[in-house]
Amino acid sequence: MKLIEIINKRCNCKVIHVVIKSKIGERVAYRNVCEDNSKEYIHRIHSGSMELEIKYSADKELSDEAVSLLTDLIDVYVENRAAWEIDEHVSKSPDIYAGRATLDEMVKVATNALVYSSLFDKAAVMFFNERLMELRGIYMIGIPPYTEEQVKAFRNKRVPVEQSIIKKLQEYNQYPDDIEMHLELEDKIFSSIDNVKLSNPLIIAPMMTGNKIYGILITYSNNKYTNTHIFTTRSTARLLNTMMMAAISNQKYEYTTSFYKEIESEMRNKQSLVTLGNYVATIAHEVKNPLISIGGFAKRLMKAVTNEDLKRMAGIIAAESIRLEHLTEDILSFSRKRPPKKEKILLKKLFSEIKPLFETRMAEHNFKMNIDIPDDAYIYADIDQIKQVIVNLITNAMNVMENDGTVAVNFQEKDGKTNIMISDSGPGIPLEVMPNLFKPFFTTSNSGTGLGLPISRKILNNHNGDLTVYNSKNGAVFTIILPVE
Repeated sequence: MKLIEIINKRCNCKVIHVVIKSKIGERVAYRNVCEDNSKEYIHRIHSGSMELEIKYSADKELSDEAVSLLTDLIDVYVENRAAWEIDEHVSKSPDIYAGRATLDEMVKVATNALVYSSLFDKAAVMFFNERLMELRGIYMIGIPPYTEEQVKAFRNKRVPVEQSIIKKLQEYNQYPDDIEMHLELEDKIFSSIDNVKLSNPLIIAPMMTGNKIYGILITYSNNKYTNTHIFTTRSTARLLNTMMMAAISNQKYEYTTSFYKEIESEMRNKQSLVTLGNYVATIAHEVKNPLISIGGFAKRLMKAVTNEDLKRMAGIIAAESIRLEHLTEDILSFSRKRPPKKEKILLKKLFSEIKPLFETRMAEHNFKMNIDIPDDAYIYADIDQIKQVIVNLITNAMNVMENDGTVAVNFQEKDGKTNIMISDSGPGIPLEVMPNLFKPFFTTSNSGTGLGLPISRKILNNHNGDLTVYNSKNGAVFTIILPVE
């Protein structure tokens, strides 16, 4: 460590070891062998949330002046500890600056150094794909440490981003202070992985060359932010970008190459799914009318026959035809392109119309529905489509709750967005299920079609909105996001 050389020279001593104690634990940052017969001394210095134990050899114990100088040097180290940590990590991996390392190695070095410095509690890197307009998780680290399953879930995470956010990122060098903590990504990144509500906003800095954005570096601390937090995030993002450019010039950008190959493959799969979807929708349309007839005749048979076995079989036919009708209707809803017919909707009135639909079920299971929405809160939306989304979310909530459960509806307006949060008191959504939750036909229910949530998100996307989900300590929380108009 360069710091050791400075201390040895300025304080007229020889440092034998340095132990750093911080919230991530205790580690030996430096160790040397004492080869002379000088006395050994131990000095402890506290700075912020860190304690440094310095063992040194000298003819005599450090004077007050030397201790003051040592403290100043340590304060400089603590203030710039992330940079020291990165320098320390990179020195052990010369392939990084030479451009011979994979992106995985680069990202791990940078993010690990940020957290090991005790300056941040969490750090992550996401790549930006311009064609799909989404951020994709690459690597994350945090305190307490994330499990392998959580890191894997983050790698599978894809976060759609609006053009307005990309524009802010592109203007970052001109207006850096306007973007530091104003990207609405809190619930979509860390909180959706570890279910921990953050006490501070995220600090976000782009990795970019000119107007070309390659990704973002995200940092978070439980402590109050200072200029050091912001400066360190910016400088580390620039360092990552430099290392990436070196890797590109040496054609060793292995992770990124495979990443974009995966994206291209995904695009081809999506085009295939569109073709398949159109084909399935045509079949569903042709099947729907005969199913209605089959169900109708089955109900008539139930009334006409007296034989109990025949009546039971007719009942099965009727029930199954209804189930298939619902499936074909879901498929048709998912494949249709229905532009929303927007109108002003008072939310209090809308929920007063929706709540009675669940009265029977609420009475059977002693469910409660708490609606906390201001009297004057409103949205501009297609009333039939938005009602379909809300009914689907409340139905799903009640499906996972035990008796005496509670569905809560809350309202929030923030940064030009209307958020309607629908939460339940169920067990929450397993981490391994989260990445597949909005995929068509994915379901964990024996009776579901796996199209309810994809249809709901598609409806909201057509309203220039979105549907997100995270687990709170009490259960799952689905958030309907709509622009304020």
